[in-house]
Order: sequence, then structure tokens, then C-alpha cells
Amino acid sequence: MAYPNYNKNNKDKYPWMGQVILNGKRKRRLFKTKKAALQWEVSVKEQKSELTQQEIPLTSLLEWGTAYLEYASGAGGFAKKTVEEKQLAFRLLFKEVNPYDPVEKLSSLVVLRHLQKQAKIRSGNAANKQRKNLRVAWQWGVKYLNLPESNPFSVIEKFAESRSERRVPTLEEFWKVYDICDTEQDKLMLRMYLETGARRDELFRLQWRDVDFKKKQVRLRWKKNQKGQWEEAWLPVRETFLRLLKGYQKVTGLQKYVFLNMNGDPDPANWVPYLYRQHWLKRLCRRAGVEVFGFHGIRHLFASLLAADNKPLVEIQYMLRHKSLTTTQRYIHRLKKENREVLSALPDFDTRTEKSTKSPPEKQKAVS
Repeated sequence: MAYPNYNKNNKDKYPWMGQVILNGKRKRRLFKTKKAALQWEVSVKEQKSELTQQEIPLTSLLEWGTAYLEYASGAGGFAKKTVEEKQLAFRLLFKEVNPYDPVEKLSSLVVLRHLQKQAKIRSGNAANKQRKNLRVAWQWGVKYLNLPESNPFSVIEKFAESRSERRVPTLEEFWKVYDICDTEQDKLMLRMYLETGARRDELFRLQWRDVDFKKKQVRLRWKKNQKGQWEEAWLPVRETFLRLLKGYQKVTGLQKYVFLNMNGDPDPANWVPYLYRQHWLKRLCRRAGVEVFGFHGIRHLFASLLAADNKPLVEIQYMLRHKSLTTTQRYIHRLKKENREVLSALPDFDTRTEKSTKSPPEKQKAVS
């Protein structure tokens, strides 16, 4: 703000002084009138504002997306599958908008039209998933990139979803598939899904050090949380099933992993742990003449059997390793009539006659 010049040497000629602080430094100039001093201060501040805007360019959509995906895939970020889902969300968005546009240009109307197109081409489920990922990415940008507080994805309402119920087999169907397995390892793997409610990847990475025969428990490890940190839990296992594992340990016990892809090769040095078993269970279902179900369907069956036996919900939650009881409740299905009839024979479940697991690996059929 302009103020009188108190310098005795020139205060008669320039009685007024203008003052502006730029980048922490004080800038002064002398004027004959107060009005001139004030005008100068205003002009300097306007020039400062223009320079600031030029020096700090607006964030582009591409810069926002790149920064967020680097965070998501970096240390402490998200699991690989989640990162891939987020990458897809940005790829689809940048097909509809110019990625070099500033973020301020992205309006809710543009977002709505884009998501409507995705719902039509793909599904309402897919559009909602993309909306969720981009909404979270924008919130991250608000926090770290000074994006506008108004989130263009938050105002978009969810699209109608059509979800097909997961196919949950009956216990009778499970045993039909079990009985036509080609190898003892295949039978053991299927049986372990039902005994523990494990996820597919958890069994693929299962090692013999994760089986405690003395304490009658197995350790399952998974990585599903937001930060991608490994978690583990020891789960109790019935003694009848542990006897099967103990017998099969003579086949792969010298190896690190419990379940190995032998690929018809009798040399254990060539056996490798499974990464995937694509279409394996589907082929077994078709050969057994039952409606196709997946690995996760067996997990749901496991939860339903526990519920039918009146096990407390918190115990079922522990066995499934869910963070929320709500998630566990979604896993518990009402058992069909024919399944309830099978449950009446559960005492025989422990005493099913098993074939010997001591046959040498070279006599086993090839594992798919």
C-alpha cells in the first residue's frame, strides 16, 4: 500500500512511495502522487499473477493418469489385478477425450456420455467399475496434484447391473467330479478346496512347510488388500484329510510345493508349481455330466456346508478369512433340497474309500 516518503533527500520531489513484495523481496518506487503509486502497485501485482500462471501450467489428464498409475503400481500400492483394472479405466477414457486437455476441461457431462457408452458396449457392471476407479483416482489427484475439488465422476449415478448368481455345486455334484479325476494329485487338490475353502492361487502357492501334521493345520497365504501386503492364517484340517496329504507327501515331498505340474514327465526336476489350470475344472464337470462350476463355487459350497451345520457366522468368517461379516453372508447360499439330502450322509464323508496315493509319479496320468 502506498505511503508517504520520509526520505529527506527527495521527499519534496517524490512525496509518495509505492511498495510491493515479490517472491519474499520488497520492491519500492517513488511517485509524485499517491494515485500514481497505487496504480503502479496494482500493475505489478497483475504482472505477478500472469507470470505465476505461465510458470505453473495446468495439469493435463495424461499427467494426472500417469501420476496416479505410478502410485498405484509402486511400492505400497495395489495388487497387480487391481492395477490392471485401473489402467484399463484410463485407456478407455483417453479414447473418448483428449489426454492432453487440462483436467479442468473434463466435465461431468463428458464423463456421463463416456460411461453411458461403456455401459452399452460392455455392461452396467463394467461402467460402474470404471466409474469407481476414476472417481478414486480423481480424489487422489485432489489430494496430491491440486485437482479441482469438484469430482466429475462422483455426481454420476450408478448404472443398472445384471449379475448372474455364482454357480454353487451340490455336494453330490462335487463327488461326481472328484471321482472322475485322472490323478491322485487332482483328487487331492479338489478335496483340499472343499476341506479348507481355499482360493485357487492359495493352493497353487501352498508349500509343504505350510502343512503342520502335528498340530493338524495348514497355512494359507494371500494378498488381497489395498496395499498388496501378504497375509496368512493357519486353518484347522481334519485328520482324515491330513492322512491323504501325508501319503501324497511321498510323491512330491522332496519338492518345495505341494501341488506341481508334472506334465507327464517322470523327472521331478522338471516339475513346476501351477500358475493356472485353465479349463481343467470345466472339462472335469463336462466329463462327469454335471453343470459347470468353478473353483470359487467350491469355496461357496464350503461356506454353505458350515452354515448348514449351524456353525457360528464368526467362525465361518474366520475360515474364509473375510474382513467383513457382510462378505461372509454373501457366501452362504441356501442349500438346495437335494443338497440337504446329501448332508444327512455326512458321517460317510470322513470314511470315503480313497485309492492309494503311493503310486510312483511315472505311473500317474499327465496332469492337465
